[in-house]
Amino acid sequence: MPLNRRSILIMEATGANASVTSQAIKGDSYYGYSDGLHTIQLVYGSSFAGNVHIQASLELEPITSDWFDISPTSTGTSFTTIGTETYAIIPGLTGSEAYTFTGNYPNIRVYMEGRTAGQINKAIMSA
Repeated sequence: MPLNRRSILIMEATGANASVTSQAIKGDSYYGYSDGLHTIQLVYGSSFAGNVHIQASLELEPITSDWFDISPTSTGTSFTTIGTETYAIIPGLTGSEAYTFTGNYPNIRVYMEGRTAGQINKAIMSA
């Protein structure tokens, strides 16, 4: 039986906000898929500069403390781990990049913080 993959808009333009958290999106595990393959595409506009976290939760109804950073297995921009935080430092990018990761996560989101220029125009997830 073929998997019913889907692409979902998870975050609209961030504007001039210093930090933005996308909505939580149901990942593979929520729907019972076992391959755990996810891709998030971020579309950067006007030389975005800031930090981007991809986060997951193993809870079906997560609260703030349930979220943790994950590191993609392949990225356009490499992710750095400092202490308990794993994130991409985007130094001024226009265009789009895709970040692929594997994990049986029921909930996934994107967290942008430390914006100093530009914006993220949108974030799309495929699972």
